[in-house]
Amino acid sequence: MKTRSLFICALCALAVTTGFTACSDDDDNTKSYVDVSVADGVFVLNEGSYFSNINGSLDYLDYGRQSITNNVLGTTYNLGGTPNNAIIVNDVMYIACADENQVTVINAKSLTASNKMITVTAPRELATDGSFVYVTSQAGTVSKIDIATNNVVKTTEAIGDRLEGIAYRDGFLYVCNSCKEIPNPETGYSSWEYHTNLIKLNAETLTKVADITVAANPNQIISDGKTLYLASWGDYYMVEATVQSIDANDQVKAIGNGQKIAYDDNKLYIVNTTYDTSYNEVNSYKVLDLNTNQTSDFWGDTSLIFSPGTIGVDPITHDVIITSYQKGDYGYADYTANGYLVVYSKDNKFFTNATTKFTTGVGPCTLVFNSHKELKEE
Repeated sequence: MKTRSLFICALCALAVTTGFTACSDDDDNTKSYVDVSVADGVFVLNEGSYFSNINGSLDYLDYGRQSITNNVLGTTYNLGGTPNNAIIVNDVMYIACADENQVTVINAKSLTASNKMITVTAPRELATDGSFVYVTSQAGTVSKIDIATNNVVKTTEAIGDRLEGIAYRDGFLYVCNSCKEIPNPETGYSSWEYHTNLIKLNAETLTKVADITVAANPNQIISDGKTLYLASWGDYYMVEATVQSIDANDQVKAIGNGQKIAYDDNKLYIVNTTYDTSYNEVNSYKVLDLNTNQTSDFWGDTSLIFSPGTIGVDPITHDVIITSYQKGDYGYADYTANGYLVVYSKDNKFFTNATTKFTTGVGPCTLVFNSHKELKEE
């Protein structure tokens, strides 16, 4: 493919320097090429287990080989405890490693770690506008990283408590202000105050623009380029998790219940978890068609999922991937054992079965889809 691409580029350069507009005497045979994105696979970021001293890890599911490689960084680099989130920008992966107080920088092609790690206190979630990476912190701050230098160029003062998800839209950042811990010295236990606001920042200056009222405990926020979708997790007891949309005018609308969301092709995938009287998980999987505003059950066999970690949809293949914890000895999720993922493939482009299961590391809670560009004939 590289040889073909270089040959095409050489022809294009010749055409420009000589004034030709075609590669043939017959204009009807002129061929044009476009850059297209080609799906390669998906990285799985595993959080590990903080309480059991199990470090996080990075796996890679290769579509072409239909196989997963666990701990692709091997012994060359240790992510440490609780890597929370990751994104890829220009073949560079940024990983928020909370316990290490740093954003780890990985070459997504060679899988080698940069010598320069980026210091951020308790980093949590990441977003990008293509030129900068924005990082929320459990310390209540937002930092801005210049991807040209991998330097932190700006950090806010504490603007909230335990900041979670972050999304970029039209020059602004939308930050989830989730909750505040209130310790009780007498009992040794803490209570929690669940916030009901998104913090809107100017992305250039990181100055606060507004507070946007949302359902309690905002956690995950994603963008389709125009509309934002937010999952607020409630209080885990009396207040249900709520999924909301936020339009271009920052108007908020409740559209369902759920903690985990993914967007693809004008559809919103929603995973909602509740508990029965024996504290067993009861999970539902829905698809909201944003064109018709109609909700339907997810088409895949979700009985394969015991305790969902996250959901994602490949933007190129449209395959849906759901990660899960294993069932433990006592019938509940085992947070110290290797997890797994299930690929739900409608078109079976890479996977011969409609559902395919792969083993992951401990705590598979982030999916990062990987692709490359190719020149293809129009």
